[in-house]
Amino acid sequence: MVFDRTENEPDEWDPEADFYDEERDGLTIPQVSTEDDVPDDDLPDLSDGIEPPTVSTDETDVPGDILETFWALVLVINAAVLAVSLGSLLLVFKGDLFRGGLLVAVGAVLFGFAGRRYKTFKRDRDASTADDPEADDGADIDAGTAESKAPDAADPMAGDAPRSRSPEQNDSP
Repeated sequence: MVFDRTENEPDEWDPEADFYDEERDGLTIPQVSTEDDVPDDDLPDLSDGIEPPTVSTDETDVPGDILETFWALVLVINAAVLAVSLGSLLLVFKGDLFRGGLLVAVGAVLFGFAGRRYKTFKRDRDASTADDPEADDGADIDAGTAESKAPDAADPMAGDAPRSRSPEQNDSP
């Protein structure tokens, strides 16, 4: 056999041979003792004054219709990415025009469906917040839906382009 030892080959060194305990039929781990086994008392205990942060894991932070639409869009977009990528792989590597083209087309339709659903939801949401000004819950963060104001002449940072101020100019009127 290839793995048989010859009589000229020395025995291999076993690093665990020194730690083998015949009484327990296993290895013993040597204990290392130091001069002082007590912890340093001069160091302050840093864990006493630290409070762990509390994080809310409730799903009630987001309104139900936004949560439902978000997860529906996540699933549809994931399916669209899978279909387009798998279809592209079939087209490129297998040359299967029927199945690959069909998967790419299905993925494109799913992307279109996701876009239409997002735009419909956003339009309905904007319409509902425009009808009820007291129902503003901070959901309008998008810059496209924010009302644009005319730049204030007294505010040097207002307007489309940022303006620089001289170092001598102060903020007081």
